[in-house]
Amino acid sequence: MKKLFISLLTLLISSSQYALAQMISETEKVEIKGSYTNPIPSPDGNFVLLSGDQLNGIALLNMKTKSITPISDADGSGYGYTWSNDSQTIYFKVKPENAYVMDSEVFSYNIKTRKRSKVDINHNYLPSYNGENNIVVYTNIRTLKIEAIDLRTKKSWVVTNNDGQFYSATLSHDGKKVAVHEGSSVYVYNIDGSGVIAKLGMGIATSWSMDDKYLVGYLSESPDGHVVTNSDLYLFNVETSRAEKLTNTKDNLEAEPSFMGKDKIIYVDEKNGQILISNIKI
Repeated sequence: MKKLFISLLTLLISSSQYALAQMISETEKVEIKGSYTNPIPSPDGNFVLLSGDQLNGIALLNMKTKSITPISDADGSGYGYTWSNDSQTIYFKVKPENAYVMDSEVFSYNIKTRKRSKVDINHNYLPSYNGENNIVVYTNIRTLKIEAIDLRTKKSWVVTNNDGQFYSATLSHDGKKVAVHEGSSVYVYNIDGSGVIAKLGMGIATSWSMDDKYLVGYLSESPDGHVVTNSDLYLFNVETSRAEKLTNTKDNLEAEPSFMGKDKIIYVDEKNGQILISNIKI
């Protein structure tokens, strides 16, 4: 599970860069049985991908009926899963039995036909691959740089030309920008490798807004580097490089947010595995 552990001292020193914003409202619990994480809604909002503890397994939540359909029980298959633009196909990775993570294979699953098929692409291209886009982004595991590749021509290039070890790249909807992470910091780069657009502060950015002007993410606190004691949601403004704190709770561990259409976000309370939906005003 994606987690950012930041010491209490660092968090206190850095807290002045964030503003607490009253931007979310009408929070509701999704009434389903079980504990889940990493909710990823389909583009049309009718379905949500869910995973279990340690991102093991995949379940498909029907938002109208609240029914849940198991898709995969493979360990780690909930990491990097994604949707096609028409909301009909899921792409996910599976590590073959007795193999290494680097040998993971990519599969597709059609929610109408329930047909599962193997896809001949590198598993590192998830979650930026959606079945239609020609350019995807990934972390080069040897150099720890974010790179892009044109799947038609096989031409690749470095996106993050700066020094550092980068990870967790999230491609914008228009395919022109990439949110990346280096240490505890969030950056946005031009996908063509021409440089940094914005430094957004600390946290994990998990989802782009529909207009690609904002990112939503979270920041977790762990005094000992192991047990998470606090986690709150943040909104990152790419144009102003400003981070705004969306939640400030002591009893909940909000994490893994995703935009759900233009005016909602879906996320998880990691304390109990409850899936939540809130209105967001941006």
